[in-house]
Amino acid sequence: MEAIPKQRIDDIVYDRLLANIQAGTWKSGEKIPSEPELCRMLNVSRISVRSAIQRLRAIGLVEVKQGKGTYVISPEEIFSFSDSTQVLDLTEKEFNEINDLREAIETKSIQLVIEQNGKANLSGVETAYMNMKEALRNRDYEEYTRNDYLFHLSIVIAANNDIFIQIMNIVKKQYYKYFRELNKFMFDDSKSAEALIKNSGGPSDSHTILYNYLTGKQEVDGKDLVKTFTSGNKKRFAAYLRKRGQTEG
Repeated sequence: MEAIPKQRIDDIVYDRLLANIQAGTWKSGEKIPSEPELCRMLNVSRISVRSAIQRLRAIGLVEVKQGKGTYVISPEEIFSFSDSTQVLDLTEKEFNEINDLREAIETKSIQLVIEQNGKANLSGVETAYMNMKEALRNRDYEEYTRNDYLFHLSIVIAANNDIFIQIMNIVKKQYYKYFRELNKFMFDDSKSAEALIKNSGGPSDSHTILYNYLTGKQEVDGKDLVKTFTSGNKKRFAAYLRKRGQTEG
């Protein structure tokens, strides 16, 4: 990395370190250069380097291991849901609140990705999208849900908005619960599952449309696209609540 002119040092150091993580220069699980090494590489003070690392740590992109150094954390680790409760029973209020959050944050995140003019790191989005298609072919509900969750969260990460990432880290359990319960109902309904599999990758598949839009292959209205996800989910969840009520009754 090139030495940095001494102006807005802390912010520029942070941007350089973040860019290296997003570009995959420092991969998940790898140790980044030590503070003294970064000081020499960037020609900045240790205070500026430490401030940048603290910001990366605050949004969950790195982990500082005492006596060992600083390590990159993958999106899967940032938004780990291994301890998520198996008792779902998402309430209608919880569902609607997550939908509102999605419309607010995902809509803006899509806009921020597009504004990067092809420079956004969409590797996480691409991996999740491909894994979703594979999970559909295998009728693997758990794997599909995991990658559905990561697909949308990877868009937020690619938007480069620290506050958005922090918010998603706070609500990650509720977010995954939302996807898991919604997809469970969809896969339990054989007609819905077969329709989803049939349409996967086709012109009417919402995830494909969004992926193509983000990668510059298709022009759509990002705001309307997010509403397509959330409005469709509302209809499916309403049907699920009716079914759950009948079962409990």
